[in-house]
Amino acid sequence: MSDFISTLFAIFVVTPLQADLTDRLQGLPSADLLQAGRACIAAEGPRLLQMAQENWGWAAAQAIGVSTGFVDPVTLLSTQNGDCGVVRNALLNRSGEDA
Repeated sequence: MSDFISTLFAIFVVTPLQADLTDRLQGLPSADLLQAGRACIAAEGPRLLQMAQENWGWAAAQAIGVSTGFVDPVTLLSTQNGDCGVVRNALLNRSGEDA
């Protein structure tokens, strides 16, 4: 059952997160930021899938939130990962400027 949850979570959260991150980073001028984004996803994808396997309720809530647009997938990135922290701050600050 946890493999099924992981597969659904990957389809509805991790894959859109990767696509969203790539799209949003393409608009920024820093190659270092793009590299940090790639490193972040490489580290965070497996961590998020593990969390989904361990907590199905969390996984369902995040999948629904991301799918409906109520949860910005960038907020799922760890603040403890240096690459993710840089990317998360850049994208969330940029989103605040666009609003």
